[in-house]
Amino acid sequence: MRGTEDVNNKFSDGDEDQQFDDDGKPKRTGTIWSASAHIITSIIGSGVLSLAWGTAQLGWIGGLVTLITFSCIAFYTSNLLADCYRSPDPVTGKRNHSYMEEVRSNLGRINSIACGILQYANLSGMVIGYTITASISMVAVHKSNCFHRKGHSASCKFSNNPYMIGLGVFEIFLSQIPNLHNLTILSAIAAVMSFGYSSIGIGLALATIISGKGGKTTLTGVEVGIDVTVADKVWRACRALGDIAFTYSFSAVLVEIQDTLKSEPPENQAMKKANGISLFTVTAFYLMCGILGYAAFGNDAPGNMLTGFGFYEPFWLVDVANIFIVVHLVGAYQVFTQPVYLFYETWAREKWPNSTFINKEYPIKIGNKRVLSFNLLRLTGRTIFVVLATILAMAMPFFNDFLALLGAIGFWPLTVYFPVQMHIAQRKIKRTSLKWCILQLINFFCLLVSLAAAAGSIQGVGETLSRKDEEFQQGGIDSLATNYKFADDEEFDDDGKPKRTGTVWTASAHIITAIIGSGVLSLAWGTAQLGWIGGVATLVIFSIITGYTSNLLADCYRSPDPVTGKRNHTYMEEVRANLGRLNCIACGTVQYANLTGMVIGYTITASISMVAVHKSNCFHEKGHAVSCMFSSNPYMIGLGLFEVFLSQIPNFHQLTWLSSVAAVMSFGYSLIGIGLAIAKIASGDGGRTTLTGIEVGVDVTSADKTWRMFRALGDIAFAYSFSQVLVEIQDTLKSNPPENKVMKKASTISVFTTTSFYMMCGCLGYAAFGNSAPGNMLTGFGFYEPFWLVDIANIFIVIHLVGAYQVFAQPVYHKLESWASENWPNSTFVNKEYPIKIGSKIMYTFNMLRLTWRTIFVILVTTLAMAMPFFNDILAFLGSLGFWPLTVYFPVRMYIAKNKIKRGSMKWCMLQLLNLLCFLVSLAAAVGSIQGVSQSLGSSKPFQFKLALSRFILQKRNCSAYVVASYGSAQSKLEHLIIIFSNVDVHNLSIIYNFTGTVWTASAHIITAIIGSGVLSLAWATAQLGWLGGIATLLIFSGIMLYTSNLLADSYRTPDPITGKRNYTYMDEVQANLGFVVGYTITAPKSMVAVQKSNCFHKKGHAASCKFSNNPYMIGFGICEIFLSQIPNFHELTWLSTIAAIMSFAYSSIGVGLALERIISGKGGKTSLTGVEIGVGISAAEKTWRMLRAIGDIAFAYGFSQILVDIQDTLQSRPAENKVMKKANAISMLTTTVFYMMCGCLGYAAFGNDAPGNMLTGFGFYEPFWLIDLANIFIVIHIVGAYQVLAQPVYKMIESFAINKWPNSFFVKAEYPIRIGNKTVLSFNSLRLVGRTIFVIFVTIVSMAMPFFNDVIAFLGALGFWPLAVYYPIQMHIAQHKIKRWTFKWCILQLLNFLCLVVSLAAAAASIQGISESLRTAKLFQFKE
Repeated sequence: MRGTEDVNNKFSDGDEDQQFDDDGKPKRTGTIWSASAHIITSIIGSGVLSLAWGTAQLGWIGGLVTLITFSCIAFYTSNLLADCYRSPDPVTGKRNHSYMEEVRSNLGRINSIACGILQYANLSGMVIGYTITASISMVAVHKSNCFHRKGHSASCKFSNNPYMIGLGVFEIFLSQIPNLHNLTILSAIAAVMSFGYSSIGIGLALATIISGKGGKTTLTGVEVGIDVTVADKVWRACRALGDIAFTYSFSAVLVEIQDTLKSEPPENQAMKKANGISLFTVTAFYLMCGILGYAAFGNDAPGNMLTGFGFYEPFWLVDVANIFIVVHLVGAYQVFTQPVYLFYETWAREKWPNSTFINKEYPIKIGNKRVLSFNLLRLTGRTIFVVLATILAMAMPFFNDFLALLGAIGFWPLTVYFPVQMHIAQRKIKRTSLKWCILQLINFFCLLVSLAAAAGSIQGVGETLSRKDEEFQQGGIDSLATNYKFADDEEFDDDGKPKRTGTVWTASAHIITAIIGSGVLSLAWGTAQLGWIGGVATLVIFSIITGYTSNLLADCYRSPDPVTGKRNHTYMEEVRANLGRLNCIACGTVQYANLTGMVIGYTITASISMVAVHKSNCFHEKGHAVSCMFSSNPYMIGLGLFEVFLSQIPNFHQLTWLSSVAAVMSFGYSLIGIGLAIAKIASGDGGRTTLTGIEVGVDVTSADKTWRMFRALGDIAFAYSFSQVLVEIQDTLKSNPPENKVMKKASTISVFTTTSFYMMCGCLGYAAFGNSAPGNMLTGFGFYEPFWLVDIANIFIVIHLVGAYQVFAQPVYHKLESWASENWPNSTFVNKEYPIKIGSKIMYTFNMLRLTWRTIFVILVTTLAMAMPFFNDILAFLGSLGFWPLTVYFPVRMYIAKNKIKRGSMKWCMLQLLNLLCFLVSLAAAVGSIQGVSQSLGSSKPFQFKLALSRFILQKRNCSAYVVASYGSAQSKLEHLIIIFSNVDVHNLSIIYNFTGTVWTASAHIITAIIGSGVLSLAWATAQLGWLGGIATLLIFSGIMLYTSNLLADSYRTPDPITGKRNYTYMDEVQANLGFVVGYTITAPKSMVAVQKSNCFHKKGHAASCKFSNNPYMIGFGICEIFLSQIPNFHELTWLSTIAAIMSFAYSSIGVGLALERIISGKGGKTSLTGVEIGVGISAAEKTWRMLRAIGDIAFAYGFSQILVDIQDTLQSRPAENKVMKKANAISMLTTTVFYMMCGCLGYAAFGNDAPGNMLTGFGFYEPFWLIDLANIFIVIHIVGAYQVLAQPVYKMIESFAINKWPNSFFVKAEYPIRIGNKTVLSFNSLRLVGRTIFVIFVTIVSMAMPFFNDVIAFLGALGFWPLAVYYPIQMHIAQHKIKRWTFKWCILQLLNFLCLVVSLAAAAASIQGISESLRTAKLFQFKE
């Protein structure tokens, strides 16, 4: 291995006499001119085009002063930075190769980390900005030429998207230039280009001024009251500072540029000269661009100067300028990304010094000369970086505000703060000396400028986003309908749907994708069972039948007339139109069961192919005798995740590209299979074949021969099963020529093409393998050599099946979505499309039902596939299930009905004979496949996947558990599982950790669970009960909770509370001695909607109609919780609980503060000792119901007992858990009760008897809007954590049950570690992923059906308070301490029990009454407020 040598000798010509610098790296050759080129390339960028706009905001005085001031500061601090390249001495000291190294050498590790985060975030932001700007310039060229050709009034609108992607592809190639040393030529070209387009801008500005068309200018810039308001003037001035700062933000690459300089003269001196030349040059250009641009455009100067001259004439000159910009930005992109690349590549080399992937260089030579070297890490890492930057750029196509934000973020810390602090440290400048004070004054001044610029740019970004959102809100679905067409024009077809554009070739691609699938790989096996005669005859007969019946089906697309009749958009509609409702239901049942079965089969097959690639590479690397066994499970899950994304493609119209790729892939792997078979035959290694296939008595028994023949018929039938998607494919065709004629051509082309391939695969495969042909032909060539070709074939299979999955799933998706649209036509959840725009063009639309339903479908399919990892029998059963009814029966019946063919006629008899024969074949195939499936089930266990020898050592305090999975032969299944425990129950083997919880972590968990959404309803509850009842109820409940939670703490161990056996859950405690997330899913979106309302009222005025749906926020919240739900247990939740606890105090404090302000200002509401008054606003009955519900709200505010045991189970053993838990209970109860008293009492004092159900909403959505926003954001963050705290016991119960039920299942128990380097940062479990995801989806759907707040909270409190907080703790305490019946203590405890039961029942009754009222006025999934 020559990894290190190759790295150190990159791009050398192999000269052995090459010299090295003092740090062991190849001798640097950079000069003052190469450094100047790099600096100018990084300085003069897209920012120069916004200087005219910046000057317009600041005026002549402010603009010129700001430019000169920033140039002086940048020059001074860049010279300070140049002296820090070597340390401690600036000439002879040790080199620092990056900005981070400089900071570490001078300021220490912490500052170095902070610098690195800022530097690399800023550099990444720069390249995103450059990607946006370059695409704008490319679009400008396109527009300019369009206007020139079509006239100035033409509609010339183009998307930035293709240009961004094209630029990204080009940057991927350039990113392989290894470092800045090799970028000199590109930097020089880019620098020349920057002068070029700046000069054109200056020239055009001069021409505008000379012609007398200059705009109006002033000393102070845009005028208040004429051009803008005072607030706008301030924001714009701040953003202008950011734009100008951005034009001088080049410090982030300065050290890396200096690291290219040769040592003589000293690098710091050469760098200072380069800084001087570069800054003088660019400042002169900046002044000309800013001044002349402002003079030309005046106060109306555009954000990008070149676009201000229009796209008209001289169009060629504007084109040239924009091309210069693009070329410059291509180079600048690489200059700014080099430090990012260098950072992670250096880290990787240090971490894995012996890895060939990271270190080895593969030379590319022309003749004997090496011109370039190729490295796998560089290729992979840099490609991913460019792809991510391009995606982010497409998501943020706004220019000025983004530039200002980048400048503000990067200017102060990188250009001023760190250089100044390093200079002070290096030169040991004393505190409070004159120089120290001046440097700190510069530092402070630039900080203020950066903060102002950041505030202005954030406000600008916010305005832009709001404007985009308003455009969509105003346009709504109507706008979508007019803008988002599948065709290029606005015409519609005769059924009112957008004009179809499908052709014979798109239909053929869809059909071939559907036909040539995994079935082709089993044809050699099928031919082996039937022999030469039976195999070839069966293939030909099935192809003829399929071609004929698909033509019959094509004629039924329109009815009654096949050309002019009404369209039938699905197979079910065709059957209903021709055969009636009952046949339609039967058809739908068979069709959708078959389609679902197909995608399950495809999931299995794709995972087998992925495992085959893994095996092939394993055998190649480790030798053929090695045991290479891998689980299909991770691959199925990975495929499922990918299919979730692809499932959002709305319909067949948008699937053409995927079908085309999949069709090409199917030909690809079939050809590889054929080629390998021919090679095997030609080499004389072909197997023994016969006319009748496998021989009875030689290969198999008579019974086996029969079963296998039946299954072979099923496999071949499966290979022709595409009728179930034929109608949906036909529904994509344009109307002229008639769809039935086009479809018949497409069917003929597809069936002929596929049959040719099938004959070759079946016959050549049989000739190659003989009677021993494998079930999957490609696996029969082994995993040995040529391993790379088998790998490619399997990759082709996977890509094809990814596409085929979507083709077969589309009818299933369409069916449910159409049904939902018909049943809930006004539901935004079902019908509303949310457009995703890139630039001004809608690239995609997003629908909530589509996201939810299709994700659930893919999860279910993946789970079923993991339960049935056997291949051939599944294929045969699917083929037999779908072939006869869908391919033969229904097409024949519809043809007879449509053409009114008389019973008993010759044609009728022939058609019925065909029907009968195919029915018998299908029955035989079904019987054979069922027999095969039953055999597989007998030797297989669901979720029992093949794994390599594995060993887990799990420690729990002083206990160890060893899990060893062992295998016999390569063909055997998992044989046995040995679990050796010391003092550990099997059912507690979820994941076992060392317990490290303390009183503070327990307090954080408890506070997160207690202070929740309930705190916001305390003011309302106090209003119902009054001062006396409200305060008394709060104190009583807190006292009860503290007492019973302490009783519960003593029951953690039994029989002794200190040394007894642990009880890991509340259920365990109850068993030894004798749920709430829906509410949070409702509450969090309400707070998110409150933020949106507040901002809407602030922008549009208090009288505006600001109505928003909770629905998107609930779904977004659910998606976030799916990710967080993978945190395995309470041990890993401490950080989230701590954040959530802080957030709960924060929003409670805001509520208290706002209430105090309201009281102090004299706006407090009317209060009374007994709360809301009867006869004033409510009746006596309503008062009673409200009081009971108020008690329920307060109970909910203290409902945390259900997770107390699980929290206690995280505590370390010393000191005793019950004592620690009691302290945690006391701390938590005291803290929360104080807050509750303040929230309840101050809220009641502020609002009086009119206190709202959610205190924060009572202050309105008006002013201070930002504070209300902040409080609601804090609520959301808190509830995100509280959701997980409360859900953990539910997860634990389900997972413990599964472990007990299936102790040997790796689906349930195996943990797949996710590592960064050598460190395991997370573990991945299949049951956890599937089970918790389904739970979160279910909770989210239930929440969307109950968008009413107070009543849900009251019911939850009433439901949980008595049994969990009172009854079970008391009963366990009595049992554990053996308290005798009728003793004084027993009576007191039972009295307390009874009183709390009465309170809970009353509160539950009231909350049910409240929910019933809400249900009468609410509609499921109708979320408009």
